Amino acid sequence: MSLSLKWSIQRITTKFEFKIARSAESYYDVVILELSDGEFTGFGEAAPSTRYEKGPEAILELLAAKKDQILDLPIEGAENRQAQLEQLFSESYSLQAALDTAFWDLFGQRQGKPLWKIFGATKELVTSSYTIGISDLDIIPDKIKEASDYPILKIKLGTDYDHEIMRAIRAQTDKVLRVDVNEGWKTLDDAKHGAEWLAEENVEFLEQPMPSNQLEDIAKLREFSPLPLVADENSVRPEDIPGLVGAYDAINIKLMKCGGLTNGLRMIELAQKHNFDIMLGCMVETSIGISAMSQLGSFARWLDLDGNVLLAADPFSGVGNQAGEIILLDKPGLGVVKR
Repeated sequence: MSLSLKWSIQRITTKFEFKIARSAESYYDVVILELSDGEFTGFGEAAPSTRYEKGPEAILELLAAKKDQILDLPIEGAENRQAQLEQLFSESYSLQAALDTAFWDLFGQRQGKPLWKIFGATKELVTSSYTIGISDLDIIPDKIKEASDYPILKIKLGTDYDHEIMRAIRAQTDKVLRVDVNEGWKTLDDAKHGAEWLAEENVEFLEQPMPSNQLEDIAKLREFSPLPLVADENSVRPEDIPGLVGAYDAINIKLMKCGGLTNGLRMIELAQKHNFDIMLGCMVETSIGISAMSQLGSFARWLDLDGNVLLAADPFSGVGNQAGEIILLDKPGLGVVKR
């Protein structure tokens, strides 16, 4: 049965401007893939980050140039397929992820099973956090109100007014917080001060406090820090994990960085081997990307799978998110449908 592939750019808009230490956006352009065998259609999503690759237009060029090679990839034999994807698209991790996801979705539908079941996962997932991006202080009350149903908040820091942000948040809520600095603290002294101060603010862990190229400083910070350290920009691909031993307590896995579910499974196995805790995260994505990452959810200690609930309107429907409780479906594959 021959395959066909369609793609398009979909603009997704966030409820609030989404700001981190190095960027601020109110909308994102993602690439949506539809891989069909004539009976079933598998969905995939590429949400490229300029931190790692070029944008959506570059992805469309790659798809157009290598469509025939894509359609020759196997639906079964994920490891072999992933190796070929990495050769074909070494410059785009998010495109690898989109294609790998679409093939897995198609495979699951043909098997008549949800992917979480195929992967040996379960439907018992921990509560996901809800992200509060860096904000002007007068907007923080509105953001906290928007997140009122969510028991765990993830706070973006890495500014010259981090203390003011935290004071404004703590004036609104005493919920458990997780802090992501996105490489925003540049010196070891700043990072030590930040970790010590945040430990007094009911913060659960500290994610990527310093630039990824300062791994020696991060290891020194870990010796000092009262908070667990979670790698994000340091934890991109499976091959990164062994080098993080001694510098971090946990890793964050994101499909758009690692190259898809096949590599996500590989990273989970390596994290377990090296005694890292696991968080599953996301970019700002539709329910395609979030539903895909959620299939691995029961393997994680922490979840940060809120990219779709940050949207003003999600063009797809997939896994549910009720106040941070991710609801996996019993539908074959991802269970994603267009709205």
